[in-house]
Amino acid sequence: MALAPRRERTRVWLRDKLWSQSDEEKSSTSLRQLIFELRKDLGGLSDGILRVDRNSIALRDNALWIDYWVVQDDPAQLSVLGIEPETELLEGIDIRDEEFEEWLLFERQLWQDKAAALFEQQKNTPKPNPGSRSVQVLVAPYNPEPRSSLGILPNIQQGCDASTMHLADRLLEGIAQNLSELQPVDIYDLRDAETPSDRFLGAYETEYYIRVRTLQVHKSLTLTFFLYSAAHMALEWSQSIQVSVDELYDPDANVISGFVSQNVDRLAKFILRSRQRDTRQTPGPMLAGYTALNMMFRLDRNSLSNTEAILNLMIERYPDTLYTSLQAYAASFKVGENLGTLDAFSANETSRLARKALNDNPFNAISLACLGHTMGYVFRDHERAGDLLEKALNLNRNQAFVWDHYALHKLYIGDYAAAHKAAKRAVYLGGFSPISYSYDTTLAMTSTMIGDSRQAIVAARNALGKQPRFNAAKRYLLVNLGLEGRRDEAQDVYKSLLLTDPQFADHEVQKERFRISQKEKEATLIEAIKRYTE
Repeated sequence: MALAPRRERTRVWLRDKLWSQSDEEKSSTSLRQLIFELRKDLGGLSDGILRVDRNSIALRDNALWIDYWVVQDDPAQLSVLGIEPETELLEGIDIRDEEFEEWLLFERQLWQDKAAALFEQQKNTPKPNPGSRSVQVLVAPYNPEPRSSLGILPNIQQGCDASTMHLADRLLEGIAQNLSELQPVDIYDLRDAETPSDRFLGAYETEYYIRVRTLQVHKSLTLTFFLYSAAHMALEWSQSIQVSVDELYDPDANVISGFVSQNVDRLAKFILRSRQRDTRQTPGPMLAGYTALNMMFRLDRNSLSNTEAILNLMIERYPDTLYTSLQAYAASFKVGENLGTLDAFSANETSRLARKALNDNPFNAISLACLGHTMGYVFRDHERAGDLLEKALNLNRNQAFVWDHYALHKLYIGDYAAAHKAAKRAVYLGGFSPISYSYDTTLAMTSTMIGDSRQAIVAARNALGKQPRFNAAKRYLLVNLGLEGRRDEAQDVYKSLLLTDPQFADHEVQKERFRISQKEKEATLIEAIKRYTE
């Protein structure tokens, strides 16, 4: 509650984070018991500190001093309180619940970013003259890095009950997190009217505002996401879904995660196109991550070369772990898509970039997924790849890109059932992504491994319908057409594959392209295409 923007959490939110494995009745009982114990411990101070009602629990701001907020108002307090750059938020706290741990990782990431800015601000603040009693004005240092910015407007809630009133906040916070992992973005949370105004310095430059409306009628819920342009003071677009309340709590439905991904993909593309139309704006780091990732998946040498040039420029001007992670990730295209050569120097440089990005900042799910895939696919270090991808999922379970590369990792280590389940989730979450064909291809790969050739063929053809040059999709389409005995179709796919990857005729190259660690499965794949490739 102390870290919440309004020092308030709904009962549903608290139950979800602290007793996620319990049913509603048990978690409600646990929460009531905890409130009773808090009141008992606080004694006569209880009503002055806690505000409890049937829907939420809050801390009374005027009764408490919270260092987290104090240092943001006055960075000079960092020294007074003995807070160092490496000080960890909520250090030592141990609540054994996966939902809580996921939330805590995200909050620690936010704090790390805030702390870096606060210490920089403190460093640039003039030292007071001991003999002077003048008021010191804190001025934030000039930051030349252009960033996109979003203001979060108060939610519109109509007919919501205690089980659904938290969904708007969950959706908005998921969208903000997903977007910030692909591009630098300033978030101004305007949901709390009592938030001190000095936290909104710079908010006057906000480009877009976002908000969510939740409309509940009995057990039916409509969620609508709105994007407003600050320049035009107008609604740019909105997007809605209608679901039942039961669907929202079905662990296999992924309704909220899917809606988060859908809106982030559309929002990122909208920002990119708006910048391209505005000739007064020059492309900067706010577009580089999103642009670089999509350029890699154009799957030609020129695009990959241009991508590396963009990333080199960004790393030189605006050092950020995302850019170094993407630079390392580019090596997988040289190996898997025949878009260049990974010589000894390039391999060492890629390994160095991967280590550097991980050491710099391990709290970006996209970066971790890039590094995990690079370590597993390029260097075959599957143990380290697994650690990186598990961390990425713990940070953000809404990212289709993360689920896709987690699926690939599980495939490479032979856990095909888990790989297939993760791939299906990636396809669902990433349906509106510019690189959705990559997710379709992973589904084709995992379907192959569990013996579902029909689904594999459908998924591979879906991928090639969106990106005809994707050799990985062609390879698995060839395998499954071979397994199904569809000789003429398989022969056509093989001829198409040789146009972009002539070395694929070599059996050793085929093994290198598939990169399957289980020899029995590898032999099955090679045997399925043997008649077409000899």
